[in-house]
Amino acid sequence: MWVNRCTRNALRTYTSLAQMRSIRTRANKLSAASMSHPILKAHAAPTAHKRVRFFQTEKDGKNEENSKTEETNTKENESKKEEESVNTVKVKILDNALDFVVDHGWSRKALSCGAEQAGYAGVAEGMFTGGGDDLVLYFIQKCNFQLVEYLKFTVEEHESKEEKIKVTSFIRSAVEYRLRMIIPCIGAWPQAMGILARPDIFPKSAEELAKMVDDIWYYAGDRSADINWYTKRGILAKLYGSTQLVMLTDQSPDFKDTWEFLDRRISDISNFAKISQSVKDNGSAFVETAFSGAKVLKNIAGFGDTKR
Repeated sequence: MWVNRCTRNALRTYTSLAQMRSIRTRANKLSAASMSHPILKAHAAPTAHKRVRFFQTEKDGKNEENSKTEETNTKENESKKEEESVNTVKVKILDNALDFVVDHGWSRKALSCGAEQAGYAGVAEGMFTGGGDDLVLYFIQKCNFQLVEYLKFTVEEHESKEEKIKVTSFIRSAVEYRLRMIIPCIGAWPQAMGILARPDIFPKSAEELAKMVDDIWYYAGDRSADINWYTKRGILAKLYGSTQLVMLTDQSPDFKDTWEFLDRRISDISNFAKISQSVKDNGSAFVETAFSGAKVLKNIAGFGDTKR
């Protein structure tokens, strides 16, 4: 009986193992069949290969975005370089055109000659929409820049010697230094004054004059913040303008009569800070007087208002 019992148990164990093996085989076949179905296959968990491709795609997207950003930055840099290049060419042409102002006036002809002298085609003068007007304004700005450099140098020289700046002497020297810049083109300056006095150009020329007189007073040590600020600059603008008019008719050696006139005018108004009674008149004539008589001089010289 004991042998029969062991035999039955052995048969049961063998049967259970055989059933388990059969079930596992069926499960594997069912799983394979399921994965072959398109819907189940689409919802299957991504394999390692698919995950790699996903991250690779994301990386490629970032690279493409960075590439577009770099391309945009490159175009912006190229645009800036191109703009700087154009400005450089313009400055070269304007600088060279000043050599022809005496012969051709403040005109497109002078710009064309300046372009050729700078190594460009004469038609490059078409870059300047204002024609001769642009040339005049450039000359004013260039002279004012050189004046500021002179003022800085003078102040530094006084500071190195620990000397106090004498305001009247400082202003007188600054005005003469600035007016002497006109001498090389004095013959064509009446035309320039006519251009600067034109209604369409006057705001720009007045702004440049205002900057010039303010720079002179600033480096002279003026830090006033009251009504005298306007008074001083208004008087200096009138001084510069009146001396400039005298200079145009001066035939004396080295403009001796002009500098004597400047000395007299400086002497008359040496105490700028105390002149406040005339501020109302100076306020309205702050820049106007600096170019007073320009239209008359322009008509006498025979220059027109049209761009040439």
